[in-house]
Amino acid sequence: MVTREELFQETEERIEEITEVLRTCFHDLGEAVYKDQSVLPVKMGVSLLEEVEKAENEMKEALSCREEDEKFVAQFDEIKERKTEVDDEMENLRVEERDVRLCLGALIYEQCSLGLLDRSRFSSVYADSDEEKKLSEKAEGKSLFSRLSSRSALSRMKRSDNSRYLDYSSLIDDEENAVSLSGGNAEALVKKLESVKERRAVLFQEKEDKEYYLSQNISRRKALEKGGLDSDQEKVEDSKAAYRETLINYGNYLYDRGGSWVGEKTPTEILDILQKIIEVQNGYRELNERKSKLQKEAKADDYKALIEEEKEKIKILLGERDKIDMQIEDIQKEINRLESLVDKLVK
Repeated sequence: MVTREELFQETEERIEEITEVLRTCFHDLGEAVYKDQSVLPVKMGVSLLEEVEKAENEMKEALSCREEDEKFVAQFDEIKERKTEVDDEMENLRVEERDVRLCLGALIYEQCSLGLLDRSRFSSVYADSDEEKKLSEKAEGKSLFSRLSSRSALSRMKRSDNSRYLDYSSLIDDEENAVSLSGGNAEALVKKLESVKERRAVLFQEKEDKEYYLSQNISRRKALEKGGLDSDQEKVEDSKAAYRETLINYGNYLYDRGGSWVGEKTPTEILDILQKIIEVQNGYRELNERKSKLQKEAKADDYKALIEEEKEKIKILLGERDKIDMQIEDIQKEINRLESLVDKLVK
């Protein structure tokens, strides 16, 4: 069985719900008329309309600010991610360029060893090639010391092959040197090197542009990360709530003065909202009447409980009075007995 307290709690909750429904109806009415003032015979509630317009503008501004900041964050993070990708690609190209240069350096050395390239243009390569030939010849000579020292020198040259090949490849940075290389493989390597260098140059410029952008905007990004976006969202929510309240106030105002503007030309949409307001208000009134009745019944029960408490007090007092009367009667009897003894003694 549902107790009065439970019924009262249920009624209060229902009143809260229906109050919000009523506020929503007023909001819908205010919004509908605000969006189409032609439904009114004359402009009504000018000051309230100004408040609605002001709140709407503030809401739009808050939404725009949030959208702008969100767009900035997305762009910043995208550029940051792209910068990381560029760094990775540049590193891969650096390795690729080194590999191509090593192949070119080895090819240049091989062609110089065969005397295929212009000695004046590749003099440093020819110098190393001639030196290696001399050392190779000495390594096969009769003198033990000469063989050992030559082999040691050759070993050192071999260990520095990569470094030397990279140096040789720098010679083809001169276009005339590059075209003097012979063979299809050389041409393909030169083209590959040029392609890698061009791509690295493009990426380097992109990297610089993105680093500059990131450095110029990092403070704003950190500020938004630390709470700026949350603040934007709070402003949006607050502005939406304020805008809603102004529409509710305007709708309430229009409803109270419905007799002065509702007529045959009033759109069905508006009439439906007005009808719903009437129905919701009736339900609201019934719930408040039920609440009032429950409050009165609860108050009456409180008074009844107090009455019962007072009656109990009376019972207790009556019981105590009977006890006192008996005590008085006993005392009176003792007095009478003593008086009788006095009378006997006096006689």
